[in-house]
Amino acid sequence: MDITIIPLVTDAVVPVNASARTRSPVPSGYGVQEQCLPFTAASALGLLVRSPLSFGYCHTDQIPRGAHGLRSPLKGDPRQCPADELVFYVVDDPACQFVLNTFHYVHTEKKAPPVISPGLSFFDRPDQIDLFKMHLPYICRTEPNIDTLFLSPLNRTQPFEVLSGLVETDWYTNAVNLALRPYAAAFHISKGDVVAQMVLVDRSLRRPNVRVLADHSRLTRELRLLMAQWLEQHAADRSAYKQLARSRHGQFITSTD
Repeated sequence: MDITIIPLVTDAVVPVNASARTRSPVPSGYGVQEQCLPFTAASALGLLVRSPLSFGYCHTDQIPRGAHGLRSPLKGDPRQCPADELVFYVVDDPACQFVLNTFHYVHTEKKAPPVISPGLSFFDRPDQIDLFKMHLPYICRTEPNIDTLFLSPLNRTQPFEVLSGLVETDWYTNAVNLALRPYAAAFHISKGDVVAQMVLVDRSLRRPNVRVLADHSRLTRELRLLMAQWLEQHAADRSAYKQLARSRHGQFITSTD
Protein backbone atom coordinates (compact mmCIF):
# COMPACT_ATOMS: atom_id res chain seq x y z
CA MET A 1 0.00 0.00 0.00
CA ASP A 2 1.38 3.37 -1.04
CA ILE A 3 0.39 6.82 0.17
CA THR A 4 1.81 9.94 -1.43
CA ILE A 5 2.33 13.22 0.42
CA ILE A 6 2.56 16.47 -1.56
CA PRO A 7 3.98 19.29 0.63
CA LEU A 8 2.50 22.74 0.01
CA VAL A 9 5.23 24.63 1.91
CA THR A 10 8.96 24.14 2.28
CA ASP A 11 10.19 22.14 5.27
CA ALA A 12 6.66 20.89 5.94
CA VAL A 13 6.32 18.45 8.84
CA VAL A 14 4.81 15.44 7.08
CA PRO A 15 3.34 12.21 8.52
CA VAL A 16 5.58 9.30 9.47
CA ASN A 17 4.93 5.58 9.80
CA ALA A 18 3.26 4.79 13.10
CA SER A 19 5.28 2.91 15.71
CA ALA A 20 4.33 0.14 18.10
CA ARG A 21 6.18 2.04 20.82
CA THR A 22 3.94 4.56 22.55
CA ARG A 23 6.21 5.64 25.40
CA SER A 24 9.86 5.66 26.34
CA PRO A 25 11.24 4.17 28.41
CA VAL A 26 9.06 1.07 28.76
CA PRO A 27 8.67 -0.13 32.38
CA SER A 28 10.26 -3.47 33.17
CA GLY A 29 8.39 -6.62 34.16
CA TYR A 30 5.69 -8.73 32.55
CA GLY A 31 2.25 -7.35 31.79
CA VAL A 32 3.12 -3.90 30.42
CA GLN A 33 0.91 -2.78 27.56
CA GLU A 34 3.83 -2.83 25.10
CA GLN A 35 3.92 -6.64 25.42
CA CYS A 36 0.32 -6.98 24.21
CA LEU A 37 0.27 -7.72 20.48
CA PRO A 38 -3.24 -6.27 19.83
CA PHE A 39 -2.14 -3.07 21.61
CA THR A 40 1.10 -2.67 19.66
CA ALA A 41 -0.47 -3.71 16.34
CA ALA A 42 -3.13 -1.01 16.74
CA SER A 43 -0.57 1.60 17.78
CA ALA A 44 1.45 0.90 14.62
CA LEU A 45 -1.45 1.24 12.16
CA GLY A 46 -1.00 3.70 9.33
CA LEU A 47 0.77 7.02 9.82
CA LEU A 48 1.21 9.50 12.64
CA VAL A 49 0.26 13.11 11.90
CA ARG A 50 2.77 15.52 13.44
CA SER A 51 1.95 19.10 14.27
CA PRO A 52 3.00 21.41 11.40
CA LEU A 53 3.44 24.30 13.85
CA SER A 54 4.13 25.17 17.46
CA PHE A 55 0.99 26.27 19.27
CA GLY A 56 -0.68 26.16 22.64
CA TYR A 57 -3.74 26.77 24.78
CA CYS A 58 -3.26 28.72 27.99
CA HIS A 59 -3.99 31.93 29.90
CA THR A 60 -2.89 35.16 28.26
CA ASP A 61 -0.05 35.70 30.73
CA GLN A 62 1.38 32.28 29.77
CA ILE A 63 1.67 32.98 26.04
CA PRO A 64 5.36 32.72 25.07
CA ARG A 65 7.16 35.90 24.10
CA GLY A 66 6.88 36.52 20.36
CA ALA A 67 3.88 34.20 19.90
CA HIS A 68 0.51 35.41 18.62
CA GLY A 69 -2.62 34.95 20.71
CA LEU A 70 -5.80 33.63 19.07
CA ARG A 71 -9.41 33.65 20.20
CA SER A 72 -12.63 32.56 18.52
CA PRO A 73 -14.38 35.61 16.99
CA LEU A 74 -17.58 34.33 18.59
CA LYS A 75 -16.09 35.16 22.00
CA GLY A 76 -15.93 38.85 21.22
CA ASP A 77 -13.25 41.53 21.24
CA PRO A 78 -9.90 39.89 22.16
CA ARG A 79 -8.87 43.08 23.96
CA GLN A 80 -11.61 42.36 26.51
CA CYS A 81 -10.56 38.75 27.12
CA PRO A 82 -11.01 37.80 30.80
CA ALA A 83 -7.79 36.95 32.60
CA ASP A 84 -9.07 33.48 33.55
CA GLU A 85 -9.98 32.49 29.96
CA LEU A 86 -7.84 29.97 28.08
CA VAL A 87 -6.80 31.19 24.64
CA PHE A 88 -4.73 29.80 21.78
CA TYR A 89 -1.40 30.99 20.48
CA VAL A 90 0.82 30.17 17.48
CA VAL A 91 4.53 30.67 16.87
CA ASP A 92 5.92 32.06 13.60
CA ASP A 93 8.04 29.68 11.51
CA PRO A 94 9.38 31.49 8.43
CA ALA A 95 11.29 28.38 7.32
CA CYS A 96 7.99 26.79 6.25
CA GLN A 97 6.25 30.02 5.18
CA PHE A 98 4.19 30.26 8.37
CA VAL A 99 3.84 33.81 9.74
CA LEU A 100 1.01 35.45 11.71
CA ASN A 101 -0.98 32.18 11.75
CA THR A 102 -0.82 31.95 7.95
CA PHE A 103 0.78 29.39 5.64
CA HIS A 104 1.89 30.79 2.29
CA TYR A 105 1.80 27.89 -0.14
CA VAL A 106 4.66 27.46 -2.59
CA HIS A 107 3.80 27.17 -6.29
CA THR A 108 5.94 25.63 -9.02
CA GLU A 109 3.97 27.55 -11.64
CA LYS A 110 4.93 31.23 -11.75
CA LYS A 111 1.53 32.35 -13.04
CA ALA A 112 -0.43 30.50 -10.35
CA PRO A 113 -2.24 32.82 -7.92
CA PRO A 114 -0.93 32.90 -4.33
CA VAL A 115 -2.66 30.57 -1.92
CA ILE A 116 -2.70 31.09 1.82
CA SER A 117 -4.16 29.04 4.63
CA PRO A 118 -4.44 29.55 8.38
CA GLY A 119 -2.54 27.33 10.74
CA LEU A 120 -5.36 27.29 13.31
CA SER A 121 -8.91 28.50 12.74
CA PHE A 122 -12.31 28.38 14.42
CA PHE A 123 -15.86 27.38 13.56
CA ASP A 124 -18.46 30.11 13.10
CA ARG A 125 -21.29 28.32 14.94
CA PRO A 126 -22.03 28.86 18.65
CA ASP A 127 -22.67 25.13 19.13
CA GLN A 128 -19.10 24.41 17.97
CA ILE A 129 -17.30 27.12 19.90
CA ASP A 130 -15.39 24.49 21.84
CA LEU A 131 -13.68 23.23 18.66
CA PHE A 132 -10.78 24.50 16.60
CA LYS A 133 -9.19 23.46 13.31
CA MET A 134 -5.61 22.61 12.46
CA HIS A 135 -4.81 23.04 8.75
CA LEU A 136 -2.28 20.52 7.43
CA PRO A 137 0.05 22.07 4.78
CA TYR A 138 0.16 19.06 2.45
CA ILE A 139 -2.10 16.89 0.28
CA CYS A 140 -2.49 13.14 0.86
CA ARG A 141 -3.05 10.85 -2.11
CA THR A 142 -3.82 7.14 -1.78
CA GLU A 143 -4.37 4.31 -4.23
CA PRO A 144 -7.81 3.86 -5.89
CA ASN A 145 -10.68 3.00 -3.51
CA ILE A 146 -8.55 3.65 -0.41
CA ASP A 147 -9.87 6.15 2.14
CA THR A 148 -7.96 7.69 5.02
CA LEU A 149 -9.46 7.76 8.51
CA PHE A 150 -8.11 10.65 10.59
CA LEU A 151 -8.54 10.08 14.33
CA SER A 152 -6.91 10.59 17.71
CA PRO A 153 -3.54 8.84 18.06
CA LEU A 154 -4.20 5.23 19.00
CA ASN A 155 -3.04 4.33 22.51
CA ARG A 156 -1.29 7.68 22.91
CA THR A 157 -2.42 10.36 25.34
CA GLN A 158 -2.71 14.00 24.36
CA PRO A 159 -4.42 17.14 25.69
CA PHE A 160 -7.12 17.35 23.02
CA GLU A 161 -9.58 15.15 21.17
CA VAL A 162 -9.41 14.65 17.40
CA LEU A 163 -12.86 14.40 15.85
CA SER A 164 -12.65 11.40 13.52
CA GLY A 165 -13.02 12.06 9.80
CA LEU A 166 -12.96 9.76 6.75
CA VAL A 167 -11.48 11.41 3.63
CA GLU A 168 -11.58 9.90 0.13
CA THR A 169 -7.91 10.60 -0.42
CA ASP A 170 -7.74 8.71 -3.72
CA TRP A 171 -9.27 11.77 -5.42
CA TYR A 172 -9.59 14.62 -2.88
CA THR A 173 -7.19 17.35 -4.01
CA ASN A 174 -6.97 19.65 -1.04
CA ALA A 175 -5.25 19.82 2.30
CA VAL A 176 -7.07 18.15 5.20
CA ASN A 177 -8.18 20.16 8.22
CA LEU A 178 -8.32 18.40 11.57
CA ALA A 179 -11.16 19.28 13.93
CA LEU A 180 -9.92 19.29 17.53
CA ARG A 181 -11.51 19.78 20.95
CA PRO A 182 -9.17 20.77 23.80
CA TYR A 183 -9.57 19.35 27.26
CA ALA A 184 -9.84 21.82 30.14
CA ALA A 185 -6.13 21.88 31.02
CA ALA A 186 -3.66 24.20 29.29
CA PHE A 187 -1.12 22.67 26.89
CA HIS A 188 1.87 23.57 24.73
CA ILE A 189 2.57 21.66 21.51
CA SER A 190 5.89 21.82 19.69
CA LYS A 191 6.27 21.53 15.95
CA GLY A 192 6.62 17.82 15.13
CA ASP A 193 4.65 16.50 18.13
CA VAL A 194 2.15 13.75 17.30
CA VAL A 195 -1.40 15.12 17.07
CA ALA A 196 -3.40 12.52 15.10
CA GLN A 197 -3.25 9.18 13.30
CA MET A 198 -4.07 8.20 9.72
CA VAL A 199 -5.47 4.70 9.10
CA LEU A 200 -5.98 3.46 5.54
CA VAL A 201 -9.36 1.81 4.88
CA ASP A 202 -10.51 -0.03 1.77
CA ARG A 203 -13.76 1.60 0.67
CA SER A 204 -15.40 -1.79 0.13
CA LEU A 205 -15.09 -2.44 3.88
CA ARG A 206 -17.22 0.51 4.99
CA ARG A 207 -20.43 -1.51 5.50
CA PRO A 208 -19.77 -5.16 6.37
CA ASN A 209 -22.55 -7.71 6.49
CA VAL A 210 -23.11 -8.97 10.04
CA ARG A 211 -24.31 -12.50 10.77
CA VAL A 212 -25.21 -13.84 14.21
CA LEU A 213 -24.81 -17.60 14.23
CA ALA A 214 -27.21 -19.96 15.97
CA ASP A 215 -26.00 -22.08 18.87
CA HIS A 216 -26.48 -25.27 16.88
CA SER A 217 -24.44 -24.19 13.82
CA ARG A 218 -21.29 -26.13 13.02
CA LEU A 219 -19.11 -23.01 12.97
CA THR A 220 -20.37 -22.00 16.42
CA ARG A 221 -19.43 -25.42 17.83
CA GLU A 222 -16.03 -25.33 16.13
CA LEU A 223 -15.17 -21.85 17.37
CA ARG A 224 -16.18 -22.66 20.93
CA LEU A 225 -13.92 -25.69 20.80
CA LEU A 226 -11.07 -23.57 19.44
CA MET A 227 -11.65 -21.03 22.19
CA ALA A 228 -11.33 -23.74 24.82
CA GLN A 229 -8.07 -24.86 23.20
CA TRP A 230 -6.84 -21.26 23.11
CA LEU A 231 -7.55 -20.76 26.80
CA GLU A 232 -5.63 -23.94 27.57
CA GLN A 233 -2.66 -22.74 25.50
CA HIS A 234 -2.70 -19.32 27.14
CA ALA A 235 -2.79 -20.86 30.60
CA ALA A 236 0.37 -22.80 29.73
CA ASP A 237 2.13 -19.89 27.98
CA ARG A 238 1.15 -16.23 28.49
CA SER A 239 2.82 -15.41 25.16
CA ALA A 240 0.70 -17.89 23.22
CA TYR A 241 -0.96 -15.21 21.12
CA LYS A 242 2.37 -13.94 19.82
CA GLN A 243 3.53 -17.50 19.10
CA LEU A 244 0.38 -18.17 17.09
CA ALA A 245 0.79 -14.89 15.21
CA ARG A 246 4.31 -15.86 14.22
CA SER A 247 3.19 -19.26 12.95
CA ARG A 248 0.25 -17.85 10.98
CA HIS A 249 1.77 -14.71 9.47
CA GLY A 250 5.49 -15.38 9.41
CA GLN A 251 6.22 -11.87 10.64
CA PHE A 252 4.21 -9.34 12.58
CA ILE A 253 4.44 -6.08 14.45
CA THR A 254 6.74 -6.89 17.33
CA SER A 255 6.01 -5.99 20.89
CA THR A 256 8.72 -4.55 23.07
CA ASP A 257 9.54 -7.57 25.22
